[in-house]
Amino acid sequence: MDPLKHASIPLLAFLAVSKSPSLVSVAVLLFGAVFPDFDVLFEEHRGYFHSLLFIMPIFTLSFYIQNHYLWLFVFGLGMHFFLDFLSGVMPFLYPLRKKGFGIKVSGVIVFESLPKINVKYEILVGYPARSRGSYVGFSNESLAIALVALIALLFRLKFSSL
Repeated sequence: MDPLKHASIPLLAFLAVSKSPSLVSVAVLLFGAVFPDFDVLFEEHRGYFHSLLFIMPIFTLSFYIQNHYLWLFVFGLGMHFFLDFLSGVMPFLYPLRKKGFGIKVSGVIVFESLPKINVKYEILVGYPARSRGSYVGFSNESLAIALVALIALLFRLKFSSL
C-alpha cells in the first residue's frame, strides 16, 4: 500500500472520533502511519519496522507513559500494520522469522431483485519483497483519498471558509 493511503485512512478515522484535532496531533499520527515504510532504507520493505518485535515495546511503553502523542503514533503504526495485512504479506516476527502472513479480500455486489454479495478471500503466506529503489509511487485512487482527508482536516480545523 502506498504512503498516501497509509496517511489518509488513519487520518480520516482520527478525524471521525477526535473532539478537537490539532496540527501537532495530526502530524504525530501521520508520522506513525507512514513510519514503518522507512524500512526500505534497509533494502527490505515490510521488514524490521513491520514486525511485532518493533511495535510491541512501543505499544507497551504507551500504556506506562500515557502520553496522548505516543498513543497517536502507536495508532498510526497499528493502522499501517492492519492495512498492510489486508494488502500483502506481513512478517510479524521479522527478523527472527521472515515468512509472513496476510489476507486478500475481494468482493462483488450484484444488483438484481435483491442485492447479492459475493466475497472471496485468500490467506497469503510468503516473504517480504526486496526494496526496488528509493522512490515511492501512488495511484489516482490514493490521491483522491488523500484529497478527501485533507478537505476533512481543513473543515475540522475550522478553515471552512476556503
